[in-house]
Parts: sequence; C-alpha cells; structure tokens
Amino acid sequence: MFNWWRYAYGYRYRFKATARRPKIRSCCEQQNCEFQDKTKNGHKHKNGTKSNNDKYNESAEFISAMEMYSSEELRKAFWILTGADDPDVLLLRFLRARKWDVEKAIIMLISTVKWRLQFDVNEIIRSGELGMEKHFAEKNIKGLRIQFTSGKSFVRGTDNEGRPITYVNVKAHKKDEQTLEVLQMFTIYVMETVRLMIQPPIETGCLIFNMEGFSLANMDLQYVKFMIQCFEAYYPESLGILLIHKAPWVFSQVWKIITPLLDPVVASKIHFTKTEQDLKKFIPQEHLIEELGGKDKWNYKYIPPTEEENYRMKDETKKKELMEIKTKLEYDFENIIKKWIEDPDNEQIIDEKNQLKVKLKRAQLELDPYIRSKTYYHRAGILDDERNVNWKYIH
Repeated sequence: MFNWWRYAYGYRYRFKATARRPKIRSCCEQQNCEFQDKTKNGHKHKNGTKSNNDKYNESAEFISAMEMYSSEELRKAFWILTGADDPDVLLLRFLRARKWDVEKAIIMLISTVKWRLQFDVNEIIRSGELGMEKHFAEKNIKGLRIQFTSGKSFVRGTDNEGRPITYVNVKAHKKDEQTLEVLQMFTIYVMETVRLMIQPPIETGCLIFNMEGFSLANMDLQYVKFMIQCFEAYYPESLGILLIHKAPWVFSQVWKIITPLLDPVVASKIHFTKTEQDLKKFIPQEHLIEELGGKDKWNYKYIPPTEEENYRMKDETKKKELMEIKTKLEYDFENIIKKWIEDPDNEQIIDEKNQLKVKLKRAQLELDPYIRSKTYYHRAGILDDERNVNWKYIH
C-alpha cells in the first residue's frame, strides 16, 4: 500500500508540473517487440488488433483521461468514488486486480474514474430512481420502472461469509422491454446501492442468477458483456462469488459463448448449483429466501420513491458546509500520506492517518443525505443513513 501511494503521488505531481500526458508505450513502440506489424496473441498493433494484457484498452483510456480532465478534476472524482469507503481498501481492489503491478493499477483506476465521469455515475447516485425516470421520460425512452417493479433483481440477506446477496431472476428479463442504456443505468445504480450494504471488514458481494424458467428469450448477450466489463474493469474485486442456480440444458449452449469473455479470476468465482443443498453450502438456510428453498419468508415488493424523502438535498447551505468539511479532510489525508511516504514506519503518522480515515467516513455519512437519494432499502427500513443494515429475516 505504501508503494501505491508513493507511486500515485509521483504521477499526480508529474502531471501537475508538466501538464502533459505520460508516455505509455505499446508493445509495437518498443524496439524489441516481436509482434510489430503482425497479428499474434491478440496484441494491439497498427492493424488494430488488441492486446490480451489490455482487454478494455485501459492504457488508451488513461491517456485520454489525462488529456480530457485536469488533475484536480480527477482528484475530486477519486474522492467521490471512494465515498465512505476506506481509501486504502479501495486502492487494494485495483492492486489485486492487476496482480500488484502498481503502474497497471493506477492506469486501471484512472480509466475507471474516466468511465464514471462519462457515465455520470455521481448523477445517478444523486438523482436516484426519480432522477432516472425523469432522464428517460425526457428522451421518451421506456423500460426503467419495470426494472424495479418486476423483481428481476434485488438484494436480500448475506451468505456464509457475510457478503450481501444480490438475486437476479433471469426469467423476468426480456431483451425488448428496455434499451441497453436503461439496463446500463439500472445496473450501475444497483451496484452502487450494493456498495452501501457491504459491511467492513467484508469487501465483496454474492450474486445469484436464478435460472429457473430461463429460455433463449431471456438471453441478452450485449447486456451480459456490459455486466462482465463492470465487474472486471470498473468494480474490481467486488464480486466474491457468483452462483448460477438451476440452469436448464439450453443454457449450456449460451455458456459456451459467455465463457471466453470471462477473465480467469472472475470465472474462478462462478459455481453452478442445482439443489437447495447446493445453495446451503454457500448461504445459511435462515438467510436464503423461501423461493429458493430457504427459511426467509420475505418477498420483494417495490416501494416507489417520493419527493419528500430527499428533502435535505434542497438545503444548499448545509450541503456546502458539509462538503467544505469533507474536502478539507481529503486534503489533510493527502498531506498525511505525503508525510507517510517520507517516513513509512512512523507510528504517530500511521495513527494520524488512521484517525483521518475515520473522520473521512463520518464526514461522508453526514454529507450523504444532501447528495445521495434514498433507495428502496432505505424506504423498506433495511438500510439507514449510517449505512447500518438490518435484514429483518422473516421466519
């Protein structure tokens, strides 16, 4: 972690000083590249083929981000991404995803920040369900409300490791009922909501695809590709386990198409289950919903949002005050990191750094009601403003 921060600050201040993009050389720009002007191993050359080492073209996205945004814009976007999370834990996700290669991890992080800016993830969080409905109504695009009312996806309970469980009822998905843009925005919203429910020291989530009743009419390869990209590129190391439950024979043909798209690390987290006993290996019976053979009698029933529930978002004076407090703490944390870089074994500095992380989280929690819309889980009494979760299992 120390090397990460040292490297990150070296990058930041180099950009600030030069105001120019870094030189990231592709393999073809290296004199000893054996693949130059050839197509081999998926490398990206002058003929346009891609490198398997850069599946989502992160190096180019990194350079593009440096050209499009100032260092201050990227800094702000990083802290918005961090939210109330431990900044060290957040950065560890990118380090693990890039097998502890610090340079690749930073490139991945900046690429993610750029993606969040372009998809306006912060606006999705701020405006919530009402804001998304307004967005699509203005464009005369239908299909958002059914994402929430159909029960095709919801979060309920925790698995054996304490990870929140997101259920996806695949039979409820019909490709023609909504556009890809609707699905993308809904997916981002769900993933950001699940982040609120991950309780430290837990760092990942559990995902169950309930395939009972699946047919080819439910298959949406374009959307599947987007989901895979989210887990691999934009929410790294956030998936703890993925259970594909009761997949029918016809899905085996679909799986042959999906498998080559998966990163080996993500693929290793996927398990196929057929019976209730299979699921109980991963999820306590008391936490598993009754529909899948568990004891929790809870049923998802959508509670629509109201304008009044976000009344504090109208208080611009208080919001500004809390944002100033949070921003000051961010700079304080960055300053203590610089001291830590100079003296990594200083216990006083380490203690101050840890105290600042606590203060940052507290400041974000106090700010959240002024910048983040309530979710269904707030309205259902499952999630509170302190990000405490009470599943209220029904037995």
